[in-house]
Amino acid sequence: TQGREDTGAKTKKERLVARDIGFAVSRVRWCGNDRLLVYGEKGLRLVDLKGQWTVVSTKISDYPLNCTRDGKWVLYVDRKSWRIDRGRIEPPDEELEGEVMWQGYVEDLYRYEVATGKVEKFATRRDRPEFADVVSPDGAKAFLGGRHDTPFKMPEPKWEERWLENEWAHREPIWLADSSGIVAVVLDERSNASLGVEIFGDNGWSRVFIPGLDLDIKGRLGDAVAIKDKTFFLLTVEPYSELTMGGLMVRSRYYFYTCDIEQGGLDCKEILEFDPKFTGISYAVLPDGDIVYRESDDCCIRRFSQSLGKTGCIVDGAGLGGFYGLSPDGTRIVYQRYWKKNNKDTSYDLYIMEIN
Repeated sequence: TQGREDTGAKTKKERLVARDIGFAVSRVRWCGNDRLLVYGEKGLRLVDLKGQWTVVSTKISDYPLNCTRDGKWVLYVDRKSWRIDRGRIEPPDEELEGEVMWQGYVEDLYRYEVATGKVEKFATRRDRPEFADVVSPDGAKAFLGGRHDTPFKMPEPKWEERWLENEWAHREPIWLADSSGIVAVVLDERSNASLGVEIFGDNGWSRVFIPGLDLDIKGRLGDAVAIKDKTFFLLTVEPYSELTMGGLMVRSRYYFYTCDIEQGGLDCKEILEFDPKFTGISYAVLPDGDIVYRESDDCCIRRFSQSLGKTGCIVDGAGLGGFYGLSPDGTRIVYQRYWKKNNKDTSYDLYIMEIN
């Protein structure tokens, strides 16, 4: 088990990007390598690395998905557009509870052009599940999930629409780094998780890999992160109980795998196992395969080096809040620190740090 041993790495100088961003910020994402997309009680906004703000939308119902990799477009969903798919009969509300399958509702997707401020609807998709990775890394395609019966003609510039071949109840699908297809956690009617892979195009294929049968992995499937070509990282979680002074505590052990897609199959190898001191983690993966992560309530963001097999603290200090991830080029990290406003209310500042 690895994880919290320290290489003695020193943290670099951090840079304040934005002060007092609010107390109810629920999502921060990179928009290219030089802007951040912030969603909270003030709506959906962009901030550049000099701290200059641009309002994308003041509506809380406009929920962020992501930016295109080049940072030219902000993508979001209008939650107020939620409606029954054309030609369907609306099911009773009680049928929605606990279901993982699509119930027949759709919602509209919008894009905001950063250079001009132009806003336009560009697609309609199913409302389940919500996922952020819409436009492919090469900027040519848009993954819209499962098919429905409420068509919409995409305006120029058009992204090539890609749809699932099969009726998967999927969770947080990601594009492969070479834009050839997607990987997603697939749920059955009992919420058992498998791994789905779909490769698009004339020679494409679609397959579900079942843990214990098609996948030799430990724990339950978490999520995946694309890194290079058709190789991705896979996180799994294994809960266990531990008797402490305070009683029985449920904890989790985490496993990281690298998975290569080869001729319709998957080859997954375990690269890291760790048992965190705290209850959960947030993480991201660098282009060189190093893993940057933060355990809940830990006042340190750490970096696991695959080449060294060791972990070092790269960001530390009092008031460390959420870890929001790495810039697309892997050179910067964004995170927040909290402080007491007027010795009473908690507020947050956004920081970045160069890590390569």
